[in-house]
Amino acid sequence: MSSRLDEERGTCYLALGKFELAAEALSGALEQTGSPRRRGSLLTDLASVGIHRQDPDEVLLHSHAALDLAEQSRSPGYVGRKLHTLRSQLEPMLADRRIGSLHERISCVLATT
Repeated sequence: MSSRLDEERGTCYLALGKFELAAEALSGALEQTGSPRRRGSLLTDLASVGIHRQDPDEVLLHSHAALDLAEQSRSPGYVGRKLHTLRSQLEPMLADRRIGSLHERISCVLATT
């Protein structure tokens, strides 16, 4: 139950622009959940925190992990929708070649579902 509260708390902090608090709550929830769907959602939210922090390494770490889960499931559904939103948030960081590759990978994963 605590992981769900951390997840909701982290999502709220993210929406409020309190990125340090969001990262702490989301990371705590990630450590406690085994569900691939919830893990993918948490990883996508953590990548979004990285975007707001302008930290490409954080974005790449969490985004690729979320994409791996989406690819393994072969039906990303909810995580796919979150990845679609994340992809649009990447626009300001596309000058970084690695972020451009991530943007393309998200497009490919979403196109195959």
